Amino acid sequence: MKKTLLLLCCLFSLVSISFSQDIQLTQFYASPLYLNPAFTGSSGCTRLSFAYRNQWTGVSKAYSTSLFSIDHALQKNNIAIGLIAGEDQAGTGNLKTTVVTPSFAYQLNLSRTNALRFGLQTGAVMKKLNFNNLLFGDQLLRSEKGGGDVTTIETFPHTKTYLDINAGLLLNLNKTWIGVSASHINRPNESFYYNPTSNIPIKYSAHIGSNILLNKDEKYAPAQKFIAPIIHYKHQQKFDQLDVGFYYTQSVLNIGLWYRGIPVLKSYKSGYSNNDALSLIIGIATRKFNIGYSYDITISNLSQNTKGSHEISMSYQFCPQKKKKPNPRVVYCPKF
Repeated sequence: MKKTLLLLCCLFSLVSISFSQDIQLTQFYASPLYLNPAFTGSSGCTRLSFAYRNQWTGVSKAYSTSLFSIDHALQKNNIAIGLIAGEDQAGTGNLKTTVVTPSFAYQLNLSRTNALRFGLQTGAVMKKLNFNNLLFGDQLLRSEKGGGDVTTIETFPHTKTYLDINAGLLLNLNKTWIGVSASHINRPNESFYYNPTSNIPIKYSAHIGSNILLNKDEKYAPAQKFIAPIIHYKHQQKFDQLDVGFYYTQSVLNIGLWYRGIPVLKSYKSGYSNNDALSLIIGIATRKFNIGYSYDITISNLSQNTKGSHEISMSYQFCPQKKKKPNPRVVYCPKF
C-alpha cells in the first residue's frame, strides 16, 4: 500500500511540475497584445489595458490571472512599441507564472484604408512553485500515522526562468481584420529540471472579425447600432479550441455572447464531447475608457464542480487632442 502511495505521489509531482496552461481569456480582444503582437499600437493612441480572471470558482485554488499591457503608436515611422506584464497562479503548490514581454509592431500601408501589420514579442517568463504545500511519498513512508506530518528529504529547484518568443501578422481591410499568430516559437523548456525537459509546444492562433453598421441611414453617432461577429481558433499540439460569437454595440452599451468548443469537428477520446463554455459579456465603451465583465457558464462534464468563471477588463486611451479625424488605418475591433 505504501509503495502504491509513493508511486502515485511521484506521478502527481511530475505532472504538476511538467505541464501548465497558457493564460485563458474570454475577453481576448481586451488584451490585444497577448492575443497577437501585431495589435501593438493598433488603436493609434497610447493604450493601457488590464484584465483579471478568476477561473473555476468552485475548484479550490484553481486559476487566477492578472494581465496588464501598454502600447504606443509612432505613426510617423509606422512602428509601435508595447509591454505585457502578467501573473497567473494555480494549484495547491501555488504555481506562479510571471510574464514580462516587450512588444514591437510595424505597419505596411497597402492603401488608404488597408494595412498589413507585423508583430514580435521577446521576453522573460518565470515560474515559481511552493513545494512546501505539496505532499511527497517519503513523508507518507516516514510518518508514524501515514499522514505526511514530517518534512520531506527531497530537494527541488523553486524557480524556472526562460526566454519566450511570439510573432504575428494582422491584415486590416477597412473594418474587417484577419490575424494569425504563433506563441512559444523557440519552444522553451519550462521544466524545473534540465533532465527530463518539458518543451512548450508552439501555439497557433487565427482570428477574424468585422465591425458592421446595422442602421446605415442613421447619421447621429449615439443612435448607431453595430454588430461585430468574431471567430478565434487556437491549436497547440493535439488540443484545439474555437471561440465564436459577437458583440452588439449601441451608444456606450456593449453586450456579447460566446461559445467555446468544437463538438462536431473533433473529440479527443470516445465519450468526451469537446464542449467547454457559454460566455455572457456586458460593458460600457466610450471613446477613451472601456470596462467589461464576462461570466463563463461551464457546459462540459465539469459543470457541477467548477461553478463558472469571472473576468473583468478595463482599458484607457490617451489620444492626441487636436486630431481632426481618426487614422484611416486604425484597426477597428471591439473595445473588449
